[in-house]
Amino acid sequence: MSFSFDNFYETNRRILIWLILIGLLWQLRDFFGLIFITFVLTFIATPLVHFGRNKFKLPHRLSLVLVYVFFLLVLGSFFRYVTPSVIGEATRFIGNFNEVQTKLIELERDIVSKYPGMERPLHGYVRSTLDENSLRTIDKVLSHYRQTLDFPDADQLLDKEHNHSPEDTPEELKKYYDKEAELLINFLLTKQMDKVREELPKFIKHLYQAIGTMSLALLFSFLILFDSVRLSGLMKSLHDSRLKDFYLETTQPVIRFAFVVGRAIQAQAMIACVNTILTLIGLMILGIPSVALLSLIVFVCSFIPVLGVIISTSPMVLVALNTGGLTLAIGVVVMITIIHIIEAYGLNPLIYGKHLKLNPVLVLIILLVAYHSFGLWGMILGVPVAYYFIHEVFGVPLWDKQPLQSTIASLKPPNDTNQSDQIS
Repeated sequence: MSFSFDNFYETNRRILIWLILIGLLWQLRDFFGLIFITFVLTFIATPLVHFGRNKFKLPHRLSLVLVYVFFLLVLGSFFRYVTPSVIGEATRFIGNFNEVQTKLIELERDIVSKYPGMERPLHGYVRSTLDENSLRTIDKVLSHYRQTLDFPDADQLLDKEHNHSPEDTPEELKKYYDKEAELLINFLLTKQMDKVREELPKFIKHLYQAIGTMSLALLFSFLILFDSVRLSGLMKSLHDSRLKDFYLETTQPVIRFAFVVGRAIQAQAMIACVNTILTLIGLMILGIPSVALLSLIVFVCSFIPVLGVIISTSPMVLVALNTGGLTLAIGVVVMITIIHIIEAYGLNPLIYGKHLKLNPVLVLIILLVAYHSFGLWGMILGVPVAYYFIHEVFGVPLWDKQPLQSTIASLKPPNDTNQSDQIS
């Protein structure tokens, strides 16, 4: 029996179409961030444009222009006020680096004076974070320092340590431990500053890339909504073209998936609001200045899973260090850790579960697995992708279809209702 391409295509049409779509998406993977942000901005702008048109009776395009002028003002204000503030706090921190070292050493001595048994575990932990070269240098300096004390070799040091309780430590042994703490803290901070200097050019590069991506996404989403009627007609015209099979097979699943992602964005917006309120309360309790600016940073960064926590925490820690020293900075870190735990194990499962009608425990499992498997994009798209497969692929009825059906009905091609219904 001779091979027939037509028969092969008809038999495997659905598989071939989805393989082609997946292949196209894979080829566009470098632009995935731009595509996703464009979709998010379009999804956010659409109801705002409708609000201006229906509430204030504005023409569609005038309402659209006003919405995007508002977006540009928000984005410009963020970079105009937030970026200089963060840079200024970082400059102050670098200028006060020696003072930070001194305060950290004083804090270590204060802890040891209250809890003598914590000294050796603390020193051991700091040693575990340093590289071999740094440890060799520290031990060499300490070896020279022991020559000025009553125990020139390590064996005598161990004898004195074992023969005395922490509360009854000889004065020379305390001096030795103070010297060790000073060296460990200085090397640790120097190591961290070297890491910051090493990563700073990469961070600046990513920042410029993010600005460029956001600007292009604003432009593309504006053009899509500005010419939405003609673009919608163009998409519907595919029904009468040679791409009819591709159009009929992929249109409704893509719209359904976009709807699910949109619901996930709404959930993330609610999480961002709650996260910002909790952070604002924590900053006010700790007495951190510039709470409005820092809360704005937290709100914007809340839309960036995982990495957003690091980005938003950095300026808060810098402000705390420059305002109240290391103790206040540690308080900020503890506060952010508590809020992050509440967000990760409470807000995310509950709010995502409510919006997407998934069990909160299932949402938590999906987030953990998606982040472990795919990193940042797994956190962003893990829940909507899993939700889509649970409903569309496995057919589990988890959600109310009514809002979606009205969206799909508007995109159905004319005179082809039966065939579209069969595909859905």
